[in-house]
Amino acid sequence: MQLWLCLRLPELAVQCLPQRRPLAVAVLEQQRVHAVNAAASLLGIEVGMDPATARALAGEQPLQLLARDPGAEQQALEDLSCWAYGVTPHLYSFRGDCLMLEVAGSLRLFGGLDAILRYCRRGLASRGFSTEIAAAQTPLAAWALSHGSGGRSNVDTPLEERLAELPSSLLSPLDPQFSALERSGLHRLGDILALPAAALGRRCGRDFSELLQHLRGERIEAVVHFEPPSCFQDSYPLGYPVRNQDELGPALEQLLESLENYLRQRQLHTRLLLWRFRGIGDYKEELEVRANSPGTTRADWYRLTRLRLERRPFRDEVELVQLCVMQLESAEPENVDLFGARGQGVSPAKLVDLLSNRLGSRAVSGLRCRDGHLPEDSYVSVAPGDAPSGVTPAAAQRPFWLLSSPEALGSREDQLSFWGSRLTLVYGPERIEDGWWQGGTSRDYFVARNEQGQRFWVYHERRLRRWYLHGLFA
Repeated sequence: MQLWLCLRLPELAVQCLPQRRPLAVAVLEQQRVHAVNAAASLLGIEVGMDPATARALAGEQPLQLLARDPGAEQQALEDLSCWAYGVTPHLYSFRGDCLMLEVAGSLRLFGGLDAILRYCRRGLASRGFSTEIAAAQTPLAAWALSHGSGGRSNVDTPLEERLAELPSSLLSPLDPQFSALERSGLHRLGDILALPAAALGRRCGRDFSELLQHLRGERIEAVVHFEPPSCFQDSYPLGYPVRNQDELGPALEQLLESLENYLRQRQLHTRLLLWRFRGIGDYKEELEVRANSPGTTRADWYRLTRLRLERRPFRDEVELVQLCVMQLESAEPENVDLFGARGQGVSPAKLVDLLSNRLGSRAVSGLRCRDGHLPEDSYVSVAPGDAPSGVTPAAAQRPFWLLSSPEALGSREDQLSFWGSRLTLVYGPERIEDGWWQGGTSRDYFVARNEQGQRFWVYHERRLRRWYLHGLFA
């Protein structure tokens, strides 16, 4: 048996637009008020009024008049569909301001209908949308009940009993025959449903009869399978100007939670987030946040984003935050130590992410072996996490720390010295010759030790007959 949830957004046309809260807001279409928020409704502004009347009713109270943006409404519904996909994959949008969710298969997952209702109300409220919610055995019944108190009734109550008290005119947007029947004296939906179906079909037509069958559940609609988009994008309108980045915390957390749900539902990971910040006029800011590990958690993404924001102060006020993720990869189980103790500090990958986002991507790099005989040519600096090459380092004794350029050593009577301390050769030689096409290099490398026991990597340049310091052992 199906159970449908209708999430109706009566103020979608207002709440999907950037606005300064808590001002009274009216959305205009063809020089008429199309929708108002609660603050404007308290001033007496109603749908259908002209702008001059709306301004007159507002008087000295601030009133914001905005042009309707159907594209923004559609985008808001698409974003909410991605969010609702975390409740059920069987959903679709209805009449441009509703989401229909088939939740019978999700009751056990969430722990009952009441838990799903709480989740939906909390999620929509955190995104700045007011909603009317109703549950019923059919999507049309859930939509009708979302307009009246019947939506809060027990779903175990017979459906026709819940629908009976609804006004007939409520369903006139679905079929004009409801208005005609109301003019005939059938003011309640229960009066219409009590009439013989055959007589109603002859008077009102086949489409009207099929509509009533869908309303009652005598005809079952095929369950719609929602397909999430191939990339993630979601936005959070702040509703007020923000310049202090500490005030962005709730928006960042909300968007990262939405991303986490999207990645979990599609079994994907990402290493790159793109944050976009919009202000009044054409003010725009973009911020990239990278991670070395594809399985970065929501908490880690939040911390990395805050670190990047500390290095990028805003030049102007921000009113909209948007999160985009285009680079996605299949999720793979993370390899963890079964017997490893928890709470022993951050992993190397997380440490690299923290340093890269705090200091900048160029400040942190990795090393990779490459095919080259000279020590300074046998390693190359790469981005952290790049795949290692197939070249293995030499088996001879090599220091971890190479100088950026070899430093000449003092030599007197065949005695080497560095920083005023005599050096004694304890291992070697290891001959390395290369670069014949550029004049040639011939070196004999030794491990040397000073009087304090510190070890150094030195070499004798055979052609120049000079000694150099090239590296230091830890």
